[in-house]
Amino acid sequence: MLAEEIEKLLKFLRENPREYMKKIAKEKNPPFNPKYEKYFAKKEEIDPTKIEFELETVSDKVSSEIFRSGLSFWSVPISSGYGRRMRFIVWDKTHGKVFGIFGLCDPLIGLKVRDDYIGWSKKQREERLYNMMSAYVLGAVPPYNELFGAKLVALAVGCKEVCQAFEEKYKGKKTIIRGRTPLAKLVAVDTMAFFGKSLIYEGLPEWQFLGYTKGLTHIHLNGLWERCLELAKEMNARSLERNKFGHGPNWKFRVLNEVFSRLGISEEYYDTGIKKGYYFRPLTLEWREFLKGETDQLTYVNKSFEEYVEFWKNKYLRRGLKKWNGKAF
Repeated sequence: MLAEEIEKLLKFLRENPREYMKKIAKEKNPPFNPKYEKYFAKKEEIDPTKIEFELETVSDKVSSEIFRSGLSFWSVPISSGYGRRMRFIVWDKTHGKVFGIFGLCDPLIGLKVRDDYIGWSKKQREERLYNMMSAYVLGAVPPYNELFGAKLVALAVGCKEVCQAFEEKYKGKKTIIRGRTPLAKLVAVDTMAFFGKSLIYEGLPEWQFLGYTKGLTHIHLNGLWERCLELAKEMNARSLERNKFGHGPNWKFRVLNEVFSRLGISEEYYDTGIKKGYYFRPLTLEWREFLKGETDQLTYVNKSFEEYVEFWKNKYLRRGLKKWNGKAF
C-alpha cells in the first residue's frame, strides 16, 4: 500500500513538477503573517526609479518574522537550513519595503559535483568545508522580482558585508562536533536552482554553473514521512538512534532507506526526475588552494553591497523599468 501511494505521488510529480512543488511549498513554507504586511509592497506604492537599498542581518524577533513572511512567496519548498545559519533582508529603504531575502546555512557534507570541481580529499573537505556556506533561499519578493531583483540578491549573497558578518559571528568559536577553532573566513558560497539552470544567475560572472545533482530527494514524500517514521519506530530501526545535531542532513534518508529495505520498496522512489542546477561562487583568488588546505592567505575579489547595487542599477534596473507597467519611466 505504501509503495503504491509513493508511486502515485511520483507519477504526478514527474508529470506536473512545478504544480506539485507549489503544493508542497504551500504546506511546508511559513505562512504570510498579516502583522508584517506593511513591510511588503504593492506595485502601485513603488516608484522604482527612486529605490535605495540597505542590507540587514536578521538578528531579532521582528526581522526574523519579516524574513519568514518573505518565505511565503516561494513556489518551491524551502528548507530552514541546518547547522550554522545566517539570514539577510535586502530593503528598499526609500519605501520601507522588503526587496528580497537570502539565507545561508552549512553546505551538504558530500556533493559530488562540488567536490570534484574543488578536487579535495575527504580530509581536506572535513577541514575546510567550514569556510563555505550554502544559500538555501535567495530571491526578490513581489513586485521587485519584475525588476530583475533576484539578480541583485544573488550578487549580495557574496558581498564583503556578508563575509564580515560571517567573521564577526564565528571568529574564535569552537565547532560543536570536532571542538576545533577554524579560521573564520568565508571563501565560497554555493546554491541550487530547483528546476535545473536558472535565469537568475545568467549574466552574473560571479556565479559558475557546474552541473546537476542526481535528482534524489525525499521532499516529495512530505505527506508520507510521518507514516514512514511510525513504521521505523515499530521496527525499532537503528537509524532512529542517530537523530542528533552533527549526524548530518541525511537522517531522513537513512530512516527511509531502512524502512524501504525492510518493506522491499525500491530506492528508485527517491528519484524524482528533477535535477537541481548547482551554482558555485568563489570569493577569493586563492579559494581552491585555501579549501584544499594549501594556504591560509586570502585575497578577496568580491565587492561591497553598494558596489553590487550600482552594477545592478546600471545593467538590470534599466531593463526592468521597461517591463514595469509596460512602459519606461
